[in-house]
Amino acid sequence: MIFHDANVIYEAMRLAIKSGDCDRYVTQLYQVNHLLYTAMLQKSLKNGTYKPAPGNKFVLKERGKTRFVTNNSMADKVVNHIICDNILTPCLDKYLIHDNGASRKGKGVSFHRERFEKHLRDYYKKYKTNDGYILLGDFSGYYANIRHDICSKVLAHFLKRSDFPIEDLKMAWKILIGIFETFRVDVSRFSDEEIRAMYTGKVDAMLNFGVDENLLTGEKFLNKGVDIGNQASQNIGIVFPYRLDNYAKIVAGIHGYGRYTDDFYAIADNRERLNNLLENFKAIAENFGIIINERKTRIVKLSSFYRHLQNGYSLTDTGRVIRKINQKSITRERRKLKAYKRLLDAGKITLDEIENIFKSWICGNYKRMSHRQIYNISQLYISLFGRKPKWQKKQRKTRSRLRWLMEHSSPTWN
Repeated sequence: MIFHDANVIYEAMRLAIKSGDCDRYVTQLYQVNHLLYTAMLQKSLKNGTYKPAPGNKFVLKERGKTRFVTNNSMADKVVNHIICDNILTPCLDKYLIHDNGASRKGKGVSFHRERFEKHLRDYYKKYKTNDGYILLGDFSGYYANIRHDICSKVLAHFLKRSDFPIEDLKMAWKILIGIFETFRVDVSRFSDEEIRAMYTGKVDAMLNFGVDENLLTGEKFLNKGVDIGNQASQNIGIVFPYRLDNYAKIVAGIHGYGRYTDDFYAIADNRERLNNLLENFKAIAENFGIIINERKTRIVKLSSFYRHLQNGYSLTDTGRVIRKINQKSITRERRKLKAYKRLLDAGKITLDEIENIFKSWICGNYKRMSHRQIYNISQLYISLFGRKPKWQKKQRKTRSRLRWLMEHSSPTWN
């Protein structure tokens, strides 16, 4: 059994340490005593005393959204690596469509954006025109509204079809049940009628934020929602709406369809086809307890300007895909640089840390930015901190074009 194999536990612990914050005391403690902790975790898994802990929840504010993020203990992170890397991921991955690109090996945001642009070009190659439509959709409160009973059936359906040893599957299922118990939300302060309404309606992810702990007595729990930050939630998030993906690709036969967690798109030559797809999506989503965001879900022309995953796109009548970064991302980064300057003056952050943050941001976004945008934000950095970003030898070669764009203005600018 893989859960009793010390080599598997040790490798999972190595990955957990690598993915964690190396400056934290707990991570360093595990790194120093990894053999001892491997033996202790192996013993608890063998005698059945291991039980997942709820973890520590902290509030994260990003782009105007406030959400809870869970930080699990090192032991839980190790077990999550074992169950996800060795059971869930290999079991689920082969049943996912190719254009489901979130949290999968060899894929990610860049992959999804490339597939999105390819689908736009494929449409033009097929119809020789940009006179088409695109459905852009979004799930409302996705992670906070995943029902445990329905999700458990989905996972059990795929686990039963796997060829893993029955002992490993039983152990994996037992741990998954324990993980779902840590996802439960304390709703002791609500009536039974209100709790029943929560199962069919939308639940706010910050339901217990700022609530007096004396009201959270543990008498009633809502079996709904998964924790952001737990590795098992990544597998759950990409597989849970698999029926929607299969319907779009197989039943509706839409080649230009893709999904990135709770964002999806579909491309077709007429609006009626996408309207029918959306109506069927709503019916399937209702059975799964998924809420489609009516405000963000829309059908627009391919020739218009629309946004997907923080990028702006448009398909021209010559087949060219126009791609632009969301201006709000640049504005947000300019504000951050000014905030970093205040922290630097207060001695709360070093210039090297600021430089690494800025280089990481611009390297990930410069291909979607105009020459003027790259130059302007680079000049802001230089004016604030009095020096140009320094590049290592290997970075100078791979980022030569970016470095030139950061340092030179265009002669055509007024």
